[in-house]
Amino acid sequence: MKRILLAVVCALMVVSVSTAQKKKPQVDYVNATELTMIGKLCETTNPYHRVEVEKVEGIRKGEANLLKMSSGLAIVFKTNASAIWVKAQYGLATSWNQYAPLASTTGFNLFIKDENGEWTWAASKVHKITPHPSRYEKMAAPLQVIDSMPKGEKECILYLPLYSELVGLEIGVNKGASLESLPNPFRHNIAVFGSSFTHGSCASGAGLTWPAFLSRATGLHLCSFGMSGNSKLQPYLGEVFGATKAEALICDAFSNPTNEQIGSRIRPFIEAVRKGNPDIPIIFLNTIYRESRNFNTRSEKKEQSRIDFVEKTLAQVVKEYKNVYFVNVPNQTGTDHVTSADGTHPYSYGYHRWAQAIEKPIMKILKKHKIK
Repeated sequence: MKRILLAVVCALMVVSVSTAQKKKPQVDYVNATELTMIGKLCETTNPYHRVEVEKVEGIRKGEANLLKMSSGLAIVFKTNASAIWVKAQYGLATSWNQYAPLASTTGFNLFIKDENGEWTWAASKVHKITPHPSRYEKMAAPLQVIDSMPKGEKECILYLPLYSELVGLEIGVNKGASLESLPNPFRHNIAVFGSSFTHGSCASGAGLTWPAFLSRATGLHLCSFGMSGNSKLQPYLGEVFGATKAEALICDAFSNPTNEQIGSRIRPFIEAVRKGNPDIPIIFLNTIYRESRNFNTRSEKKEQSRIDFVEKTLAQVVKEYKNVYFVNVPNQTGTDHVTSADGTHPYSYGYHRWAQAIEKPIMKILKKHKIK
C-alpha cells in the first residue's frame, strides 16, 4: 500500500512539474533603446542618465548620482500583446528609504491610452527586493508588469524607476505579439528643474509625480531634472539647462536652498541659463506648504521665513529680467492636511493636486511664448 501511495505522489509531482514547465511564458524581448524614450533632453552615453554628468564642471558626486537616476524618463510603444514584462539591470546610483515605496524607487509604472484618448493607469510592478548591489542579480530577473490585457493594439507609456540608475533595460511581450515604437505623444520640450518634490520622493508610482501629472494633463513634453535635496540654483546646472535648448524652463528652485543661497545665486543662475538660451522663459514656482509646520514652531518659523524671502526676492527679479516669471499659488496641495507622507513630501495625491493648482498659470505664461 505504501508503495502505491508513493508511486501516486511521485506521479503527481511529475505532472505538476510538467504542467509548470508548460505554463512558463514564452517572451520576446526588445532592447528599450530601440523604442522611443521620452522625458529626456540631454545626449548621454548611458541612455538612462538624464545628464552627461562627467562633462559638467564643478558638479558634486551626490548631485551627479541623482542625475544618473531615471526619474521622469519613460518608454512609449504600441503592442497587441496580452502581457508585458521588463528585465532591468541596475547601477550603483540607487537609493531607498522608509517613506519611498519600492514601486517608485526601483519599479515600473504603466499607463495605457483608453478609448477616449486619455492616458490611464494600468499597472505598477516591482521586485519585492530592497535595493542593494548584492541583490542586483535577483532584481534583474524578468518582472511581469501586466497580464490578461484585452485584444487589440494598445498605446503604452512605461515610466522608469525614480530613484534608480539603470544600465540596461529590455521590454518583453508574449511570443509572437507585436511591439513597436511610437512617436513622442507630447509636444514641445520643457525642462523642469527641482528638488525631491520634482524628483518624486514618496510618490506611489514612477508616473505619479507632479511633472508626469502635468505632462499628461496638458500634452506638453516635460523633462524632469529633479535632484533630491540638491536643487540649489547652482549656476553650472543653469548652463546645463541653457544648453538643452528647451523651449521653457520650470523651476521648483526654492525648496532646498537657504535664504542666503537664494539671494546670492538666483541672478547668476538665470544668467547661466540665458548664456546658452537667451530668450527662454523661466518660470519659478514657490515651494509648497510642508505639513511639518502644523505643530512645530521651529519648522513654522523657518518655512514662513523662506516663503516671505522668496516672495520679496522674486518681486524684484521679475522686474529685472525679461521673460522671468513667478507662479505663487497658495495651498497647492490643499488645506485639509491629508496629503503628506513624512511632513515634507506629499504622496501622489498631493502631487496631483499640485499639478492641478499650477496648470492654469503655467499654461497662461507658456501661451504668451506660443507654447500650447
